Parts: sequence; structure tokens; C-alpha cells
Amino acid sequence: MFSKTPNEITQLKSKKAIEALFNEGTHLRKKNLKLVCVVKKTGGLTLGFGVSKRLFPKAVDRNFIKRIMREQFKKLRANKDYVIFSGSGFFVFEGKELPTLESLEKPMQDLVSNWRGEGEAT
Repeated sequence: MFSKTPNEITQLKSKKAIEALFNEGTHLRKKNLKLVCVVKKTGGLTLGFGVSKRLFPKAVDRNFIKRIMREQFKKLRANKDYVIFSGSGFFVFEGKELPTLESLEKPMQDLVSNWRGEGEAT
């Protein structure tokens, strides 16, 4: 999904895996973003991104928002103080207006740090 490095991130596509994640995972919210996540000790990082069809009926808008969320995660991951961790996560955009890359920066950073903090606590 992002690069072919040892800490590669894969896409979360399987319907069963997504359902299991939503049933067993921790739900975190920050502004217009929601993160459902599970921390794993081994394996890589598996991510999914979603937008409600009810809030954004046009597929063009939904795809744009998902693209922006992926890009923001790439920027966050490229940051020098990013710590590699393992787990599964699904980001859901819950806002009513189209976001910008800058408007997603702080909420996504907070959510990922909380997610990483959960892994260190267990």
C-alpha cells in the first residue's frame, strides 16, 4: 500500500477482518476522525480508510477524502519521530464538510499516538 520496506503497511480489505476489528477493537475519536484499532505484538501494520456514503453521496468526494487521509498518514509516518508499531486500524471520517490535508494533521497525529500508547500499556 505504501512501500516495500520491512515495516510495510498493508491494506485492510477483508470483510471478516473489518467486522472483527469493529467488534473487538478500541474506538477512539478526535474531531472529525474516528479510529478503530487493535494492537498486535507481531506482524505489520494493516490500515483501512472509510467515509460514510450517507454523509457524502458522491463517490468522487468519498475517494478524495480517503486519498487525503492516506496522504496524511504517509506524512505522519515520514516524520522523524514516528515509532514503528504493529496492529490493525481503520480510520473513518465523520465530518460533514470536505477536509483539507492540514485539518486532518492534528487529529490523526493524536489518534495514532493514542493507538501506539495502548500497545505500550499492554
